[in-house]
Amino acid sequence: MPARSSNKDRIAKAAAEAAAGKKAKAKKKAAKKKVAKKKTSRKKAATKSAGRLKLVWVVCDHSGSGVKEFAFNEEKLARKEAKRLSEDKGKAHFVKKDKIPLE
Repeated sequence: MPARSSNKDRIAKAAAEAAAGKKAKAKKKAAKKKVAKKKTSRKKAATKSAGRLKLVWVVCDHSGSGVKEFAFNEEKLARKEAKRLSEDKGKAHFVKKDKIPLE
């Protein structure tokens, strides 16, 4: 049978284990602080908005570049112009919405 340890021995053993645990925690905490300092990042600068925009209808050629602009309430005129240009030039023209800065 194993010999029994005295109360005094058990208390000393528990105190030694507690001290060793505190040292290990302190080392981990110090290492964690070093890692945390390295991970700092900068905030991205907010982009400025272009201000107020208005919608217009743009008649585009087959490559997508704008040929004519019409006010938003003149969609029918823009579509007629696209149809006329398609027939005259033999290449497809189309209408799309676009946002441009307010003048």
